[in-house]
Amino acid sequence: MPNTHHPQTSNWYAALDDRLKGKLNENTLIVAHSLGVITILNYLSHQQFTPKVKGLFLISGFNETLDNLPELDTYIKQTNVRCDKVNSQNVVTIAASEDPIVDVEATKRLSNELGVSTQIINHNGHFLDTEGYHTFEFLKDQIIAILNKINTEIGM
Repeated sequence: MPNTHHPQTSNWYAALDDRLKGKLNENTLIVAHSLGVITILNYLSHQQFTPKVKGLFLISGFNETLDNLPELDTYIKQTNVRCDKVNSQNVVTIAASEDPIVDVEATKRLSNELGVSTQIINHNGHFLDTEGYHTFEFLKDQIIAILNKINTEIGM
């Protein structure tokens, strides 16, 4: 996403539109992290003709301002996520048990809005490479499980 240290909603939504408009379908998998979660949910919930995507994998997500990140308030307040309009066959939300950036309770509240349970990983951090988080086996396993579920349902 452009200018990640000073995000602007107009720039981020333009970037999403460039990459996603007319390309989403029933086989689409979307993985989003942190501010990317509220961004993709807002984007998807305001599309008029978005097909049901195969899966949304939302890591350290939130749909509210965060006390510890007031610099994001302007961006966040420009969003209006309508969770009932998010069209996905599968939604998986993942949180770290000790995330210093996005508190697990914020992710739980988002999960509740989406009608799913939060998958909590025993991790002290924000799932960042700089914390030594180089691979995400749990996420990979969740994606594979959904792909296998879909393939089993169609006889593959």
